[in-house]
Amino acid sequence: MKHAARLERLMEDRSRPLLVSSLVNIRYLTGFTGSNAYLVVSADKAIFITDGRYGEIAEPLVAALPAGELVVYRSDLPGHLGKAIGDADSVDIEADHVSWAFSRTLDSKLDVALSPTTGLVEELRKVKDTDEVAALERAAAAGDAAFEKAPLLARKAATEGDLGLALIDEMRAAGGEAAAWPPIVAHGANAARPHHRSGEGELGEGLLLMDYGCVAAGYHSDMTRTIWLGDEPDDKLEDIHAAVLESNEAGIAAVGPGVEAAAVDEACRAVLREHGYEEMFLHSTGHGVGLEIHEAPWVKRGSTDVLEPGNVVTIEPGVYSPGQGGVRIEDMVLVTEDGRRVLTHSHKEMRTG
Repeated sequence: MKHAARLERLMEDRSRPLLVSSLVNIRYLTGFTGSNAYLVVSADKAIFITDGRYGEIAEPLVAALPAGELVVYRSDLPGHLGKAIGDADSVDIEADHVSWAFSRTLDSKLDVALSPTTGLVEELRKVKDTDEVAALERAAAAGDAAFEKAPLLARKAATEGDLGLALIDEMRAAGGEAAAWPPIVAHGANAARPHHRSGEGELGEGLLLMDYGCVAAGYHSDMTRTIWLGDEPDDKLEDIHAAVLESNEAGIAAVGPGVEAAAVDEACRAVLREHGYEEMFLHSTGHGVGLEIHEAPWVKRGSTDVLEPGNVVTIEPGVYSPGQGGVRIEDMVLVTEDGRRVLTHSHKEMRTG
């Protein structure tokens, strides 16, 4: 991963230090995956602060950074942060990633003004480099491999939860790591709940919605497919599936550089509106995917994001009919210089064979 280049972009034109406290952002900038770290980034240096558990681990990572310095502390974290900030009059802090208590502690112990900022690192993270895209592709491929076996796994599983565990095992066998969230496996009427909590619900013939993913080198995959187990699908649900598939494909076709993310959302909604299902679409069209499963850019109504090459977003329209079931179809899409490339390749048909 190109951590040094990312940090150099953040250091450009910095007029005052930035205290990076989000562990996800620190991983993006340095490669560090531990549970305790802070990074003070100035125009001419980057000071990495962690406790004694991680000093040896952090040393080679920091050595590879531009103007990187390592501080390992045992106590008095505010004091070490103050030394790293130096004689600056103010310091930028990540407002979305510090608690009220932490900010008050800094304010009381440091002779420096705290300036809240949002999205400075996240803005860099929106555009994936070649290493990040490769990791996302590996994670997506593991998800595809699991879906190929999903019908057989479903027939062997007793419950939704059992099938979720089986999907995780298949993704791990295909090179992925388990994600931090359990798969959404929803059978029958349970599929009418967009984020159904899979559990002891019995499996059998009928509708089956699976929303799941894994991790490769820290980067997530996210895919949803809705299939029918058994002979003949329910006519109403088959009609909903056809409309959602058309909506999914319209959204993908709308993705491209310079396109407003809200316009992609509208492309999906327009299809469902035409079919009379828009009011049953209960969530936004999609989101960015990377080191976090949900991150910018946001593909939804009112989004101010404009897509650019290197963005990876989901396109996941859904229609939900309480008491009957629901359909969601989700793909990961990379924005390219001249259009788009879909990273998830599993078939989207309702019938499995």
